[in-house]
Amino acid sequence: MASDASFNQETSGLKVAETYSSRCAGKTVLITGVSPGGIGDGTARAFAHGGAATVIITGRDDTKLSTMIQSLTSAYPKTKFRPLKLDMNSLASVQKAAQEILDDSSIPVIDILVANAGMNSFQNVRAETNDGIETHFGVNHMAHFLLISSLIPKLKAAAKKSEPGETRVVVVTSGATMASPVRFHDWNYENKPVPPEEAPAWDKLSKMVGRDEPLPFEFYIAYGQSKTAGILVAHQLNRLLAKDGVYTFAVHPGFVESTGAKTVIPHLDEATLQAFGFMKTIDQGCSTTMVAGLDPGLKPENGFMLADCQVHMEMCPEWSKSDDAAEKLWKLSEDIVKEKLGQ
Repeated sequence: MASDASFNQETSGLKVAETYSSRCAGKTVLITGVSPGGIGDGTARAFAHGGAATVIITGRDDTKLSTMIQSLTSAYPKTKFRPLKLDMNSLASVQKAAQEILDDSSIPVIDILVANAGMNSFQNVRAETNDGIETHFGVNHMAHFLLISSLIPKLKAAAKKSEPGETRVVVVTSGATMASPVRFHDWNYENKPVPPEEAPAWDKLSKMVGRDEPLPFEFYIAYGQSKTAGILVAHQLNRLLAKDGVYTFAVHPGFVESTGAKTVIPHLDEATLQAFGFMKTIDQGCSTTMVAGLDPGLKPENGFMLADCQVHMEMCPEWSKSDDAAEKLWKLSEDIVKEKLGQ
């Protein structure tokens, strides 16, 4: 349970920031995927509201980043907002951005890293990133894996100056983990055979999509795999870094009325909308991220998956909390980075 049992799906991110302002004040925070009207926008504002000293926001478009920085600075002039150009579709871009932060002496530490960026195509058409990786897996998992693993030195530097567990990584995932485990034998979704333990939960999905058999490519499965990967990364980070005082939590933000959601909502069927459930505002949508980043009472050993501002490990099927799967995914991800970047 979170420290404040009254927090729920209607709690605002600003309220969480106010509640834990002493944990937020003076912090350096990095948030991926910050764009106007998105969850990242709400997250950046909430951290600034709580008194963060520096908030680094990433995006791939210079103009949009500049507009976002101006909007945030106007609302919170006491916080320094720093843009970081990063294209989640390109591992080379992620590597360059991470190195930029590592080389920046004005950013000696990263106190809180929020892996917020993500995508869902909502289309049963397979696409690839610049690196030839299926887009959901490449953007939602591989880009964040490379960024987080590259910035571990700055996270450890922060942990050395803070109380144990005050340094945090927050991975924005989803309850969509229920759709599919990581398909280790077919992680790039090329329709290679997978063993039963890597098969999607088609018995549940078929009722949602109204089909007895899956199509050659199902976005629900691809998205679900990528979100399972995010939870496993959070799990493995705790196994690797909790002893050094860096705690990692995965969060399910819920169905949020973001700019992206508004784009796809008109195209979703009724069954899908019902499955998503309660529609949150941007401020409500970032609140679970804020709890994961700031609540001093949270400890990974008591549960590292959060939803509606509380610990909800029941959202994690066995495939998203397995030690073996977490270690296996970490190694696979390292191998993919080496292959794609020639390292």
